[in-house]
Amino acid sequence: MITLLFFSGTGNTFWTAKQIAQTFGEKAEVLNIAAEMLKPPGVITAEKTVILFPAYAWQMPHLVRRFILRTEFRSPYIAVLVTYGTGPGGAPAEAHRVFRKKKQTLSYAGRIPAVENYIPLFGPPGKRTVEKRLALQAEATAEAAEAIAEGRTNRVWSFRPLSAFISSLFRLGKRLFVRGYRPLDICNGCGICARICPARAISMENGRPVFSSACEHCQGCLNWCPRRAIRYIRMKPGSPRWRHPGVAAPELFRENPPGIIRGGD
Repeated sequence: MITLLFFSGTGNTFWTAKQIAQTFGEKAEVLNIAAEMLKPPGVITAEKTVILFPAYAWQMPHLVRRFILRTEFRSPYIAVLVTYGTGPGGAPAEAHRVFRKKKQTLSYAGRIPAVENYIPLFGPPGKRTVEKRLALQAEATAEAAEAIAEGRTNRVWSFRPLSAFISSLFRLGKRLFVRGYRPLDICNGCGICARICPARAISMENGRPVFSSACEHCQGCLNWCPRRAIRYIRMKPGSPRWRHPGVAAPELFRENPPGIIRGGD
């Protein structure tokens, strides 16, 4: 049995999790970390455990770190796969340090290039860039699935001071960054942003989204909003959005955890 646990905002990481699950067929299960965090701390028992998450400011999302620290992993083989737009930075190194803190060994760390989704900072990706990055993601995902199937191991250099510094600045600033999210008058109160937010940082009040400091800046709310009704820095009403074409929004809803879906379905 292989258990794949993912954190995903715009579907990049979840797509990779689904592809790997299909490789293993009925032996695989896919669990949404956002949904798992709604439950009491638990135990993951599997022959192989794979944790998939995007790199944020060169480190892992805070929610993923919390999940790993509070969860007991009974698995002889633990891997992490880091999806990234601009670069993974020290995210694999941080995962190595977190598991070392738990007195466990990280067996394998893989890096999966994907389409950059932080449009407010980097702008919308062009068509050729999207095609190239999707192809790179598919290739890297297939290679990672093969490595995990074979039980490969590798070493991660855990000393990444620059990544740790950049990440610390991001974590200090993200409580301020969240103030930049604004619902527009065209918002119809559908609530997709709140349902898809993995950090539960959005609540609906009087039919309008309200953003809290728990925000991980995954960009899910901005990119999945069907009316493009949320503004943030460069993302104005007409700005292009990004979400992985192989993922539908309900697949990422916390109340519809894909753990019920077996690989190969």
